Amino acid sequence: MNAADTISVITEVIGWFALAAGLACLLLALLIRVADGRWLRTEALVVDDDEGSIVRWFTDDGFQSRRLSADERAHVMHPDEEPAYYKEREPYRLRLHEPPTGRRVIRILGLVFIGIAAASAVIGVVLMFVG
Repeated sequence: MNAADTISVITEVIGWFALAAGLACLLLALLIRVADGRWLRTEALVVDDDEGSIVRWFTDDGFQSRRLSADERAHVMHPDEEPAYYKEREPYRLRLHEPPTGRRVIRILGLVFIGIAAASAVIGVVLMFVG
């Protein structure tokens, strides 16, 4: 077995593992997206009154509002223009913080693994013609 054959076997094994890991990561990212939905950015307005605080925001469906808990109100930095995120399928749901980046990290990791698998395939094809 010469060096080209050894490299070919190693790249094929790496390629198959990377392909499996990449597809698993992309499938997991898809499942998280389906379960959690998409969160869209909006600007929210926080209004304080005698009974507490109300947050108001606009969505594609129109005007939305809800009461803030004392803990949520404590984290509001800019009551006039507070960045917020609402759920696309349920616009009455609002987060005053950015959605977790886990899904994005998993998706990028999946794409990196798919790229490694593609590079391994290209190296295997080149070695097949060269070696």
